[in-house]
Amino acid sequence: MELIKNTNFDFLGKRKFFYVFSISIIIIGLIFMTIKGEKNFGVDFVGGDLLNIEFNQKTDIVNLRNTIGETKIKGSFTVQELGTESKKFIIRLPQNTSNIVLKKLEEKFGNNFIVKGKSIISPSMSISLRKKSIKAFLIGLIGILIYLTIRFEFKFAVGATVAIFHDILIVISILVLSGKQIDGLVIASLLTIAGYSVNDTVVIFDRIRENLRKTRSTDYISIFNKSINETLSRTILTVLTTIFVVLSIFFFGGETLHTFSFCLLIGFIFGTYSSIFIASAIVIDWVKKSSSRIKL
Repeated sequence: MELIKNTNFDFLGKRKFFYVFSISIIIIGLIFMTIKGEKNFGVDFVGGDLLNIEFNQKTDIVNLRNTIGETKIKGSFTVQELGTESKKFIIRLPQNTSNIVLKKLEEKFGNNFIVKGKSIISPSMSISLRKKSIKAFLIGLIGILIYLTIRFEFKFAVGATVAIFHDILIVISILVLSGKQIDGLVIASLLTIAGYSVNDTVVIFDRIRENLRKTRSTDYISIFNKSINETLSRTILTVLTTIFVVLSIFFFGGETLHTFSFCLLIGFIFGTYSSIFIASAIVIDWVKKSSSRIKL
């Protein structure tokens, strides 16, 4: 199935504009992230309070969230429902706010709930989690770099890896600018985005290699543009399919999955964008600067 046929867009002719566009978003996001400091991170990373409560009867999670919101506590909180009975909930709160929230819940619900667990997530534990997350991400990137070097060549591997970094930084920047916090679910979404981004890039790189072998031409910009246009229909169909699924999670998955699905939505869009305007463009500029042929 082809959504778009016989396109001839000059994608790489506009690559410098898209370099500036991407760098601008990332720089603005990083500036705001530096200004906000630890406020960028959720309880999973900076520590906080954790409540495990169970109600005697079904309780609407939206009503529970609104009740906690009435306390006006500083920082974000999350409410996660356990099971399907709408009675058990896990509440993650900023540090030293659990007593304030419990007092408010008692005012609202009386004795219709019990506290099954109350604990503190220490900042030291969260720092460890942060380091492990970064380590896991870097190991994954190194693996991708090695795999793509073997499958294509080093220039292509670097282009794809830079595109992954680009997508991650773009998503983080937009999260910061939209006032959302980075937590464990965000890390999970970033790893998902990295996998999606490299998969889309590999499809384009495969077509580039195929066309290079057919023509043996050194007019790389024309060959790259032709390859991107030939895979454009597949690229659009893939991203639309994934976006429809993510939009369903975004609108119907509840507040717990809201930030997660928001990250995926932004990441999938920019993952497609970077496969065209970042990964391929970096390879082109590298080849032009080094004046060497691509060996595939």
